Amino acid sequence: MMKTFKVIRSWTGYSEITVQAASKEQAAHLVEAGEYDTDNEVLTGNGLDYGYENETIIKVIDTEENEDE
Repeated sequence: MMKTFKVIRSWTGYSEITVQAASKEQAAHLVEAGEYDTDNEVLTGNGLDYGYENETIIKVIDTEENEDE
């Protein structure tokens, strides 16, 4: 059964990516591999050409367990 997760990444700014996955680990893997719809990404660096090369996943949230986040 697939669930919805938000994967929070840190860089010079901030990204929040919503993905469908079976677990937090799979959600993080999908984002690390770039296997997600960029339309489901909210970020502060829109239009910037720097800072993305050092992105790090800092948190994965199960949206069904944490609907207030």
